[in-house]
Amino acid sequence: MKVPDNKISSIKNYFFKSLDTLPLSEVRNHFYFLCFAWLGLSKSEMILNPNLEISESELLKFLYGIKELKKNCPIQYVAGKTWFYDLEIKVREGVLIPRPETEELVHWIINDSKSPLIILDVGTGSGCIPLAIKNKIRDSIVFGFDISQQALDLASENADLLELDIKFSRFDILNWKSFPQENRFDIIVSNPPYIPVSDKKKMHKNVLDYEPDLALFVPNNDPLVFYKSIAEFAYFNLNPCGKLFLEIHESYGTEIIEMLRCSGFSNIELRRDLQGKNRMVKAVLS
Repeated sequence: MKVPDNKISSIKNYFFKSLDTLPLSEVRNHFYFLCFAWLGLSKSEMILNPNLEISESELLKFLYGIKELKKNCPIQYVAGKTWFYDLEIKVREGVLIPRPETEELVHWIINDSKSPLIILDVGTGSGCIPLAIKNKIRDSIVFGFDISQQALDLASENADLLELDIKFSRFDILNWKSFPQENRFDIIVSNPPYIPVSDKKKMHKNVLDYEPDLALFVPNNDPLVFYKSIAEFAYFNLNPCGKLFLEIHESYGTEIIEMLRCSGFSNIELRRDLQGKNRMVKAVLS
């Protein structure tokens, strides 16, 4: 089977037939995602212009995309980008794909904050959280830490492309006592690893095969390991009345609230995401 020509309608038909083992709605979403990512075309523009022809190099991208999707590669890695809080973010294997629920956490921080602020994102990954915050609170000073150099390289690329000044550095939050304490922060935010290893069997193959274990999983016997270190770090490195914002596993809200209370935080608030799951926590340094 070959694509008869370079028209959008022909490419669409070929795309759907090549991926007919996947659910139709998923294939449809994948196709429109790639058309927007690679061609800058919205769904309505493609419907209105079915005879629009693309270049040979653009056609080859779609053939590559089909091949990768057949291997269960996440669509964001196939496209090489995604969108997060109105920003185009580069992504690639080895760095966690930004999630919609994390946008909700960012929205909470932005609406809760008065500038200027000094803000730190712990476990920054692609840089999506600090970039989104800096884009909306321009006079803030924003830092991002990660243990992964691969993640930091990508985060720096994104900052350069978006022309947003973020200070990224390599740091292991589990060894937080080595922090030089050159800065104190008004806000510390983190979406750390929080999925117990035992939950792997419930997860999709495209996540397990492509996204980094380092950014996802924690030991079954210590699922709050990162939260405890972040809380301890925040206690010593937040300004008075500074705020800690966390994305959490829906099953550990009660435990995290109690841990934060015992760690010196007050005014602790647990919020649900749009799916109704306990997913976000805010705490204030007492």
